[in-house]
Amino acid sequence: MTTGNDYRAIARKTDRPMWIWAGCALTSVLLLFGVGIFVAITLLNEDEPGTEAELPEVWPSKSGEALRPVPMPTGEMVTALTGGTGAQVLCQAIPEQRWEEILGGRTLREAGGACHAVTVELDVSAQMIPALPEDTSRGVPTRTTVAGKLAVIASDKDGTSLSVELVEVAPHKGASPVLNVAIRGRVLKVPETESKAKALAEALIAGSTPPGPKLPKIGEDGEIPLEKPAPGPIKDQPLPVISWLLCGELGRALGVPVDTAKPTFFAACELNGVTADYGELSSTVLPSTSIAGLPAQVADGSVIVQLTGDPGGETLKFKGAGDLTGLAEKMVPPLLGR
Repeated sequence: MTTGNDYRAIARKTDRPMWIWAGCALTSVLLLFGVGIFVAITLLNEDEPGTEAELPEVWPSKSGEALRPVPMPTGEMVTALTGGTGAQVLCQAIPEQRWEEILGGRTLREAGGACHAVTVELDVSAQMIPALPEDTSRGVPTRTTVAGKLAVIASDKDGTSLSVELVEVAPHKGASPVLNVAIRGRVLKVPETESKAKALAEALIAGSTPPGPKLPKIGEDGEIPLEKPAPGPIKDQPLPVISWLLCGELGRALGVPVDTAKPTFFAACELNGVTADYGELSSTVLPSTSIAGLPAQVADGSVIVQLTGDPGGETLKFKGAGDLTGLAEKMVPPLLGR
C-alpha cells in the first residue's frame, strides 16, 4: 500500500507537488465508490418485486383446471353455458397460437370460474357475465362498440376491463349474455392493454358464436318452449338443451308423452308432477344410498344424485310423487351417456 512518505518521494523524483498525487489518489477512491453505488442500485432495482416476472412453474394453478375437450357452442348458446363449461369454451374458442399473437408472447391457459391466461407481462380473464357493468375496479366505463356490438370499457395504468353485450337478454332471465375480458399487468411497467382487450374480445366472439341457434324465448318465470333433441348426455351442454334432455328422459322413464312437459331455462323440467333439476353447484350432498352407482341422498320427498366426486358439485335432483329412486335409476345413466 502506498504511504504518505511514498507520495513525497514520487513528488521529489517528478518535480511535481505532493498534493497533486494525493488528489489523484482521492479521485480514484471516489470513482470506485461511485461505481460501487451504481452497481448496488442496479442490483436492487433488478431484485425489486414486480419489475420482472416469469411464467408460473406449476400450471394449472392450485385453483385452476386443465383444459379438457368440450363441445363448442354455436349461435347464441355460449351465453347459456354453466360457468365451468363457459370457461373451458372461451379458453379454447381460438387456437393457442392466436392467443399468443394477441397477447404478445407465450400464453398459459386454465379454466375455473373464468378462462384465465397469463403471459410473462399480462394476467387475463375472460368470462360470461349477466349484464354490462356500471362501474369496474378501473372506474366508470365508457361506451364503445366491439365486433359491431354494444360494449363498455374502462382502463387505467394497471390494465383494462372490457364488456361486450352479445345478446340482449334481461339479467334476471338466467342467461349470461355479456363477454367480459379483463387484462392487468404482472409487471410494474404495464404494456398497452386496451387494444389487446379489444382484439381478444373480437377473436373470442368470432370463435364462440359461429352460425347457429338463437336463445329460446325466456318467460317471466324462466319457462322456455319445448324442443325434442335426440337423447344424449347433459355434460357441458347449454342450459336450455339440458332442460330439453331432462324432459325427454322424464317422458321415457314415466312412460308418458313429453308434449305436456314444462322446461325452464335453468336446466330443469317438470312433467306429470315430477321435476328433474340439474345443478352445477349444490349444497353438500349427504349420501344415504347409491343410484346408478353414484352417491345419492334420499330425504324430504326428494332424491339428489351426486354426479362427480365433489359432494358440493354437479347434481341431479328429483322431486314429486311416486318412486323417485326408481325414476332416478332409469334416468341417470342415459343423461350421463352410459
